[in-house]
Amino acid sequence: METCKLLHENVFAYVEKDLPPVMLQQFDKHVAECAECAAMVADFKSVLILMEEQKSIEPRPFAETRILQGIESRLEKRQSSSFPVFGRILQPALISVGVATALSIGFFIGSDFANVNSQYSQNEEITESVRSDLNVPEFMTDDIIYFTE
Repeated sequence: METCKLLHENVFAYVEKDLPPVMLQQFDKHVAECAECAAMVADFKSVLILMEEQKSIEPRPFAETRILQGIESRLEKRQSSSFPVFGRILQPALISVGVATALSIGFFIGSDFANVNSQYSQNEEITESVRSDLNVPEFMTDDIIYFTE
């Protein structure tokens, strides 16, 4: 069991024969006796062989250029097939309508504020006329009460 664990930890070094000779002999003896470890070493060797074969495969010439051209042509088709009418006519029209609406709302809010402000100035005039009619000194009008109609 302990030899199995040790072999699993050093399988690459064992296959590459990069271990001390005593350890290699011990692993050789264990692989001959243990079917599980023998299968694992065989699988590991087959993976290494497959990796070496894959290194020698050359990609097809101009494969990268063809793939990139295909991607670019698909992107161009999507961009040209999008709604040109919306981009040229509807979008600026919608923006213009939005700006006009915002300006209208601003004018209405501003005119309401002007009316409220003029109402306060009328209240001040009424207060001043009442104060002068009653001969109330200015120091007594610190807390002005506004009359509303």
